[in-house]
Amino acid sequence: MATLSVRMALIAISLGAQTAIALADGPPTLNVGPSCDAAARGAIVIGRDKQACMGDENAALDVLKKNWGQYNARDKVQCVGNVRTGGPASYVELLSCLEIMRDAKAIRDTDPLESPLPGSQMSGDPTAPPAPPARSRRHKHQQRS
Repeated sequence: MATLSVRMALIAISLGAQTAIALADGPPTLNVGPSCDAAARGAIVIGRDKQACMGDENAALDVLKKNWGQYNARDKVQCVGNVRTGGPASYVELLSCLEIMRDAKAIRDTDPLESPLPGSQMSGDPTAPPAPPARSRRHKHQQRS
C-alpha cells in the first residue's frame, strides 16, 4: 500500500512539473556553459569559440522570452524534456525544437496531403474500413513477368 502511495505521489509531482513548464511565463533557466564548452572544443571554424556560442545562446534565449506564450504547451513540455536530457542543455536546441514543432503543425493543418482520407484508418475511426491498396505507377506493359 505504501508503494502505491509513493508511485501516485511521484506521478503527481511529474505531472505538476510538466504543467509548470507549460504554464511558466518564460523559458526555463538552463546552464548552457557546458554546451558552449563542448562546442568550442569541437569547432572547426575559426572564431567559433565559447564567446560566439554564448552569443548564439543569448540570442536564442531572447527569442524564446519574446515568443514563449505563443508556443504550444505540449510542445514546450516535450522540447524542454528533450533539452534537459541526453547532454548539455542549449537554448538554441530548445528554440529549434519549438520552431520545428510549430512549423510541422502548420504544415499538417494546411497541407491536404497530410489530412487523413475520409473512411481511412488514419481518421481515427477504428470501425472504418481499411483504405484501398495503393495503385502501382507502372503500366501493364512496363511490369516485369
